[in-house]
Amino acid sequence: METLLPHRAPMVFIDELVDCTDTTATAIAQFGADHFAAAGGAVIDTALVECVAQTVAAAQGHRAKARGQSGGAPVGMLIAITNFQIRSRPAINQKLRIEIRELKRLGPMLMISGSISCEGQPIASGELTLYA
Repeated sequence: METLLPHRAPMVFIDELVDCTDTTATAIAQFGADHFAAAGGAVIDTALVECVAQTVAAAQGHRAKARGQSGGAPVGMLIAITNFQIRSRPAINQKLRIEIRELKRLGPMLMISGSISCEGQPIASGELTLYA
């Protein structure tokens, strides 16, 4: 993932970008018991938001590579979190499926909707605004 993301260990949360189009992307993440984003046998809430943001960054990096640009995703930042609801915290060692969809873009500002599921069950969703 480090070829697609500006992040470096231990801040790389997603394990694989499994699908990417011009406006959507899907990634997989899995947190072990020794990961700092796991507590009490489950993934902490803020890590779920970060998984959505990193899926956006990985998609940007993938698209940049497809255009022949080197260096992965441009450095961006999370600006706002809107209506992000966490229904349940996933247990450690479970695969999380993160899906994002671009809603609006105005220059470098990007609004996306994101959702996370675990074993086919929705666990979190909301919107992020990013400078990307």
